[in-house]
Amino acid sequence: PRIVEGEVRVNMIYDTPTEIVHKKPKAGGISATLKSGAQYISYKPDDPLFAPLMKNFLHNDLPRIMSVLGMEKEPIPLIWTADFILGDKTSDGLDSYVVGEFNCSCVGITQQMHLAPSVAKGAIRIIQEARAKELGLPTLLPQPENPYGQCYFVECRGGSDKKADDHRGDTIPIANELIKQNWACQTIFYSDAEYKEVESALSKADAYICRVNPGTYEGVTNSKLFGLLRDVAAKGVVAMSHPDVMQKMGAKDALVKIRDLSCGLPDTYAYYDIPSFKAQFPKSIAEHPRVLKQNRGSQGEGIWVCKLKEGHSGPVTGSTMLDLQEAVDNHKEERTVDDFMTFCEQYIVGEDGQLIDQRFLPRIVEGEVRVNMIYDTPTEIVHKKPKAGGISATLKSGAQY
Repeated sequence: PRIVEGEVRVNMIYDTPTEIVHKKPKAGGISATLKSGAQYISYKPDDPLFAPLMKNFLHNDLPRIMSVLGMEKEPIPLIWTADFILGDKTSDGLDSYVVGEFNCSCVGITQQMHLAPSVAKGAIRIIQEARAKELGLPTLLPQPENPYGQCYFVECRGGSDKKADDHRGDTIPIANELIKQNWACQTIFYSDAEYKEVESALSKADAYICRVNPGTYEGVTNSKLFGLLRDVAAKGVVAMSHPDVMQKMGAKDALVKIRDLSCGLPDTYAYYDIPSFKAQFPKSIAEHPRVLKQNRGSQGEGIWVCKLKEGHSGPVTGSTMLDLQEAVDNHKEERTVDDFMTFCEQYIVGEDGQLIDQRFLPRIVEGEVRVNMIYDTPTEIVHKKPKAGGISATLKSGAQY
């Protein structure tokens, strides 16, 4: 009988509600069509008035709809609607809602063309999830009904670290473990064009986990992404990890800041400008063989082992010859001090440019020992042993792990 109060239509793009429309019949009628004189009132999907309806529909019913229809192998429609009729009041006085019909054969967005990008994203998700199933990749579990909180994985599309579903290989498994622990956990892709959408989602979350490998992604400005992550963290969203932590801990000058710890080397220097580099480096190389490390890269590029040419004696000058070896591929060169310092200027200039000067440890030929950590807990120790005759511990250079 409450049909006289109208229908509540939930407009959907894939598994995401875009609008709630209360279709209120003309006085004395039951029809909810515009032709019959019904009045349409639009609400945002998160309007508190419909919070119980949306919570129950999205968390309880939506994950099961395709299964109960006998279509568990098919995705939820791309553009569709669910029309609800008000049912009896619950024992605690809340409204209940009953689906009157679904519409999915040819629902359009002609009057809402601003939703076209959302439709495109939904279509891409359906394609990626279908590919993931074909390849046996994990898919995201249904969200918990009453989660302890909301966490987002922030990623960027593209990059060599992605699987066919555009996620890093460990993103969905980690997210699913959070869901199993009763945390709502979803993924969201950042691009400059989606800044506002990502900002809105993260601002309402309890935490985010950033899964963006520093580098170049099409349509992504790193400074904008990091600025966004800083802003939401400043509002109380727990950051894992905070952009400043990633930049300061991941930057090579962290080696200078830890030089007084037991794991550091006291005679470690950072050069942020060319004059200081040219003033200190000749003094450093005169004392010990050195390693110069640029701030960028992770495969040994721009990391140089520097030694005075065998047989050198006397003070170090600009014309002193150096034996050099780059860690990226173990190739060797000879240059004068002046020539090499001029060559290294490229590592100092530009955004985040810096050069680290650290004493060479000859036992590097025995390899590196990497300790993998999850928060404050070590999970694995990896001995990265260079190829015979080399110093690089990267797989690319032929090192054995």
